[in-house]
Amino acid sequence: MPHNPSAPHRPMIFLDRDGTVNVDAGYVYRVQDWLFLDGSIEAMLLLQKHGYTLSIATNQSGIARGMYTSDDVAILHDHMCEQLARAGITVEAIAICPHGPEDACGCRKPAPGLAEQIRESVDFTIDTGRSWMIGDKISDLEFGLAIGVRTALLKSTYWSNEQLSATRADVRCDSLLQAAEAIVTFDD
Repeated sequence: MPHNPSAPHRPMIFLDRDGTVNVDAGYVYRVQDWLFLDGSIEAMLLLQKHGYTLSIATNQSGIARGMYTSDDVAILHDHMCEQLARAGITVEAIAICPHGPEDACGCRKPAPGLAEQIRESVDFTIDTGRSWMIGDKISDLEFGLAIGVRTALLKSTYWSNEQLSATRADVRCDSLLQAAEAIVTFDD
C-alpha cells in the first residue's frame, strides 16, 4: 500500500530477526530450524499492548549466496507470523535484503532501504520520534541511527560488556524482553 502522509502517525518497532526474535543458528530459512528466543513473544506482545506497531527488517544474504531462495524465506515468515498471530501479535510489515555484504545495494542494513520498504507497505505515517530499532548487531544500531529512530542494542556473542556500553544505543539490554520493558518505561 502506498505511503499516505495524511494518515495517522503511529510508532513503529523495527526488529532485526536472527538473534533478536529467533535463535541465530546461522542462515535460518527452514521452518524446522525456527525457534523463538526466550521472551521474544512476550516482548512483542508488551510492545504491541503499549501501542507500537511491529515490523521486521532483516538482512538475508543466504539468498545471494544461493543457500536458499526468497520463497524459502517467505514460507518461514508465514510460519513465524502464524505462530505470532496465535499469541495475539501482528507483524505489520517484513522487509528483507536478499543481497550479500559485497553487493552495492541500498537495502542491506545499515543502509535505510528496508525502512523505506516498510514505510511504503503500511497505511499510516511512522512516527519516527517515538519509534525504535531493536537488534543485536552494529548494523542494526547504525540502521536505526540512519533512519532517525531510537535504538536498543541486545547483548550477543558479538559484544563484550565493554563494547556494548561504548555504543551509541539509547538502550542496552540482554534480551528483547528487557529491551521492550525498557522502551515502554522510557516512553511513559
